[in-house]
Amino acid sequence: MEDIPVFLFTGFLDAGKTSFIESLLEDKEFNNGQPTLVIQCEEGEEELAPDRFPKKGKVSVVTIDSEDRLTEGHLLALTKQYKPARIIVEYNGMWLNNSLFQALPESWSIAGETLFFDSTTFAVYNANMRQLVVDKLRTAELVLFNRVTEQTDKMALHKIVRAITRQADIAYSYDSGKTEYDEIVDPLPFDVDAPIVRPS
Repeated sequence: MEDIPVFLFTGFLDAGKTSFIESLLEDKEFNNGQPTLVIQCEEGEEELAPDRFPKKGKVSVVTIDSEDRLTEGHLLALTKQYKPARIIVEYNGMWLNNSLFQALPESWSIAGETLFFDSTTFAVYNANMRQLVVDKLRTAELVLFNRVTEQTDKMALHKIVRAITRQADIAYSYDSGKTEYDEIVDPLPFDVDAPIVRPS
């Protein structure tokens, strides 16, 4: 059996995961007729509407609303039932990533992991749910901060991410619709302008 690519979207409630997935599935280039299974592990304010997608009937949406149901057996049953060519997982931010990784069937292969944060609430989550923030950042390939404005302290966001991971790309999505990638240069751990101290 060929590996089934899994596109994993993590982050806390109302961080923008559902809206992004919906825009992805409304894109004719991405949603090109491949049978796609979307697994939602939480219910937010936004709901996916498969009837609006260009390839009707090719996208199936399933909800796993309990971490106890996140088992290899259940995921294999979904594979058998829907026969997807690819899978999108909208993961619950309150569940540890390892719960999913341990449940993944051998034929499921993570093709990409994007982590969403609301830039206006990120500091609160980081202060009060630090373990969950660190858990999500450790394996993310792209960290996307939503609801960014010109007044957003991007350096503060950058420093928190870089203290945990150096492998993830960072992007900022503005209210205007503009998205830019992080180009902040990390300061060196020493002063390059300091005088050279030579042994006597």
